[in-house]
Amino acid sequence: MVIRGTGRRERCRSEARPAIGHPCLALLLLALLAACAEQQPLAGSPDGQLYTRGLSEISDLYIEPVSTRRVALSGAARLSRLDRKIAVSDSFGAGVGGAISLSYEGRDIALDAVPPEGDNRAWGALIATLVATAKQASPTLVALPQDAIDKAVFDGMTAALDPFSRYSDPAVARDQRAARDGYGGVGINFDNTDDLYRVTAVTPHSPASQAGIQVEDRILAIDSIPTAGRAHEEVGHQLRGPIGSAIGLRVLHPGMAQARDLHLHRALVAIPSVSLARDGDIAIFRITSFNHSTTQRIAEGLAQAQRDAGGKLGGIVLDVRNNPGGLLDQAVSLADLFVHDGPIVSTTGRNPASHQFFTASGKSIAPNVPIAVLVNGSSASAAEIVAAAIQDTGRGVVIGTSSYGKGTVQTVSRLPNDGDLIVTWARLITPSGYLLQHHGVVPTVCSASLSDDAASLQGELLRAGLGAGSGVSAPRARASLDENGWAALRRSCPPSHASPPADLKLAERIIADPKLYADALHALPVATRLAQGSPGEAAAAGLTDVNRALSSPER
Repeated sequence: MVIRGTGRRERCRSEARPAIGHPCLALLLLALLAACAEQQPLAGSPDGQLYTRGLSEISDLYIEPVSTRRVALSGAARLSRLDRKIAVSDSFGAGVGGAISLSYEGRDIALDAVPPEGDNRAWGALIATLVATAKQASPTLVALPQDAIDKAVFDGMTAALDPFSRYSDPAVARDQRAARDGYGGVGINFDNTDDLYRVTAVTPHSPASQAGIQVEDRILAIDSIPTAGRAHEEVGHQLRGPIGSAIGLRVLHPGMAQARDLHLHRALVAIPSVSLARDGDIAIFRITSFNHSTTQRIAEGLAQAQRDAGGKLGGIVLDVRNNPGGLLDQAVSLADLFVHDGPIVSTTGRNPASHQFFTASGKSIAPNVPIAVLVNGSSASAAEIVAAAIQDTGRGVVIGTSSYGKGTVQTVSRLPNDGDLIVTWARLITPSGYLLQHHGVVPTVCSASLSDDAASLQGELLRAGLGAGSGVSAPRARASLDENGWAALRRSCPPSHASPPADLKLAERIIADPKLYADALHALPVATRLAQGSPGEAAAAGLTDVNRALSSPER
């Protein structure tokens, strides 16, 4: 994104402040404020570039039109969270010609004319000047690092938006970028219980793995600096560095008397987001998030599973329960591995660049292998994109409970202070045409009423199916549901944040039975059932066939 030029708005101040009450006096004061706009800023005042950039990103990208005045004042007002003696208020109401006052301990210390609505430069400069003035009056603010003050202001700005728009200070933003994009490091996780830095995980193919570092090894020193007595965060940051840079580790393996000195070179390390397990000829992928390597890891794992099964893989389970989401492009590319043709997802927002339509490339792998996707009430965002694409296109069966319903896309802007501003800029639309926001993905087969106990599961399957209120719904017809219909549909399979073993057992049972799997898939396109019944009836459409198949004595 383009970093816009930053203007500076100045003001004059008077040590002897007149009381604000008489209309003529107020007009005179506003005239004086306007007249001194070209004077020099307060000594030590920030130039407003950071706040201007934030306001510009919000006004350009946010999904709904928003008042610059409202966002800016919400940000400035957060200074009171740092020092309760500070107050920022709109002294003359919301009309043209108003003023913004700053007080400390109930005493006015500054008054500013209100900049024009939409003038991000002027509003950014005003916030910076308010911050500088507040610091002159508040010992509490003076003692705080600037990052803490900036965070308070941006937290206030984003509070005027939606729950998913937020600000990350530079330290947090760097960690989040590492989680999304990878980082230069050696590829180990560790804890420091009892002041011993113990390796808890080693990333495959990483410098640490290639050097022979193992779980339970102790990291005694990094570049000759002992780890004992140091903070966990400090050690973690020392392990990271530019890709290709050298690093020395002293490592002690349990049971060995002598520590080893290892000389490594940092490489790009992606935080693992995928794990693979097999149960017979079924490959089970646990996907914890969507970072830049998720699709690649799934493709590699699937190739390995195919080889291990002698080319006769019986089924695939994608477990995205408790997956909060991640990168949109990874959700699309992962769905593209399995959906052969047709739409995957589309996005729409206020900014023209937010209007996007993603379709399958026709290069899916394992096109004939049965697929089940496991979801629950904590499956959100990118996880919901994958589940909805596989469900709506009839490529696989979704099992579990209704997902979270986080159907918006956030764009990340790096700010001049190296922090990140995350702003909601688009809504997600599934292949069948319904909005994911609030609605989420209601599973093809609901497991809400099933017990985790294997015997109870078998009993449920041998009786009337999956239990009252469970079964197959009609995803392709969901675009025509009104809010009452959606409420009924989600009530039929309420969200749960649990990840019971019953979900996987049910997935394996359906995948292993071709007739049962086909019955579930055939239930997907029955849009005509929706037109024939009420929304509540539509929520239960398709129950009979699959439940009958599940309870059939032949199974």
